[in-house]
Amino acid sequence: MNWLIMKKRFLGICLFFLSTSLGMAQGVFFKAPIQIKDLAAAGHSARIAVQDQKVCFTWEQENSGVQLASYDLKTQVVQAPSLIDPSGKRPVFCHSGKKLYLFWNDQQGNIEYVLLSGGQAAGKSAVLANSQSFQMLSAVEVEGRMVICVTNPDKRNVNLLVAHIDAEQGFVLDKNVEVPKLKNIDYCSAVAGASGTVKLFWKEQKRKSLLSANFKLDDKTVGSPSIGTISAEVFQVAEVVPLNDPDHQLMLWKRTDKENKWYYGVIRQGVLLDEHAVLPYFENNVAAPVAAKDDNGNFFIGTSGLNKQFELGSFGLYNPTHWMSDFLLPQKGNLTLKDVVIPGSHDAGMSVLNAAGGKDMGIINECNTLTQVQNIDGQLRSGIRMFDLRLDLYKGELYTKHAPSNCMEDAVAGGYGEKLSNVLQSVKSFLKDNHKEFVILSFCHFCDRHISVAQQADSIVRGLGKDLLFAEQGRSLIDMTLNELSGKVLVTFEDYSFPEKNIFLNTLNGKSTSPVNYRRAYAASNDLNKLLVAQEAFFTALKDSLHHNDLVRMDWQLTEAGQEAAFICSEFQSPKSNPLIDGAKLLVNSIKKNKSIIDLARIGNQILVEKVNSWISKGIINTTSRPNILYVDVSGNWITDYCMFLNAQPLYNRH
Repeated sequence: MNWLIMKKRFLGICLFFLSTSLGMAQGVFFKAPIQIKDLAAAGHSARIAVQDQKVCFTWEQENSGVQLASYDLKTQVVQAPSLIDPSGKRPVFCHSGKKLYLFWNDQQGNIEYVLLSGGQAAGKSAVLANSQSFQMLSAVEVEGRMVICVTNPDKRNVNLLVAHIDAEQGFVLDKNVEVPKLKNIDYCSAVAGASGTVKLFWKEQKRKSLLSANFKLDDKTVGSPSIGTISAEVFQVAEVVPLNDPDHQLMLWKRTDKENKWYYGVIRQGVLLDEHAVLPYFENNVAAPVAAKDDNGNFFIGTSGLNKQFELGSFGLYNPTHWMSDFLLPQKGNLTLKDVVIPGSHDAGMSVLNAAGGKDMGIINECNTLTQVQNIDGQLRSGIRMFDLRLDLYKGELYTKHAPSNCMEDAVAGGYGEKLSNVLQSVKSFLKDNHKEFVILSFCHFCDRHISVAQQADSIVRGLGKDLLFAEQGRSLIDMTLNELSGKVLVTFEDYSFPEKNIFLNTLNGKSTSPVNYRRAYAASNDLNKLLVAQEAFFTALKDSLHHNDLVRMDWQLTEAGQEAAFICSEFQSPKSNPLIDGAKLLVNSIKKNKSIIDLARIGNQILVEKVNSWISKGIINTTSRPNILYVDVSGNWITDYCMFLNAQPLYNRH
């Protein structure tokens, strides 16, 4: 696919939801990159900027100084690299209004700059006065002033150089402020904040934390900053990219030196969301990814590929709170759930442990019980639309649960999560605010010893209101369009049906006459290889065996099976202090190197996108075996991002 077609499709998709993302840009929608063959020389230190439909590239080439080249998005022509400074180092782009500048360090250690036009230097370079001995890190415009983030090579501390542009003199340095408490810097980047503030992101050498602080440009002195931790799992930062408002940035980074994967996450008001989301397309590149935004608000991302060609892609922003009404319904409203893919949450109510249950409550804790990191309200706003819920009675009220048995009293151990009334209120309030979205609540693992299943159904109807529930009217999935589901809650009960209450029957069989039949494969293991084998075998076997009422659910969970689950994260002390049991627990944890359910989920989630893309490319997942629900632990924006990507692919285009 050439760049023009790629760009038109990308922009066409983004127009549906870009306008809604400005105030709450949480979701990121990546597009596949193209290869620019004639930019192999860009190497591992390339930076990019976009101006007038040209992507400009700059890099420091070994023994050859600062290089500049460009790629025309319209003509797809590469402008040959030109030499900017034979001894220059650390080149950095910066926009100032509609103008684009290139900054770098010259041989004497000064900061030089040149105005660019059409991807080329527009005139001679100039030196920023009083900038000698500072090493360039980043540059950003803040309310008409240029803020250059630099380090002193001797002290390795950070300074902010604030300059304004003069018609005759060029950039004039207004002040040079040393930032306290920043020493031995490995990475530092400044981005524009609100009301004349600068947001500084940095990482210290030999530490794995990315830190941040805000600074007021007009303050005469910079006091000790209030420092926040963005992430404590950072080995290398590629870039912190400002998005469409001062409260949001996109972070690209690598977690460890042993794992060759790049991750992305949105920083919202100083908090990193989905910090285990793998960067698609560029995840295994050796070179650090770079990103830039053009004058029209379009984002581009790229890196030097493994084949020494520069790979250039793009991404857009969307609001996951109403991604369906922005993205699916305008285009696919007349289609059905069988024609799309949506994100689902396994044991969705277990983001909190309100009480332990079962026969051995002393060994239950968050580590072996929780499956989610956000409550139902947070998951809804992250784009999750299918929720797996299990209920049981606790102190006279229905709670969500996580237990290896249907009835908590039969379980070796278990836990109670969110209260059902809170779950239903979250769904009801969400749909009131987002009245074109729809939600699937799928209940299973019923216990009717203390409260009948019919009474549980009544509680759900009362909590939501019957009018909010989608009416079955004797139909199956093939007859339910997305437009009809819009604004409604589709409630299903595994192996139970209450049509008079608008509650559907769902089954998990190879073939069924129920309105909804989930087709899935569950690995029931904490072994990642077993999960992959189970899923690949399942999709390979599906072929043409799907029926009109089947929803294909990809069950992507790693879990401990049976009583072994009770040993995870325990303190190795049984209620009766039995040394044999305590020793067995310790041995299981030591040998198996047991991890929490959340930790296991993050291990599996890191390769979901990579594996599913691979199965699609091999034809294992195709139009007759495609998943309709990506059903995960630790759900969040990341899985909605991927569903957005998949729904735009030919795999999910019926016509």
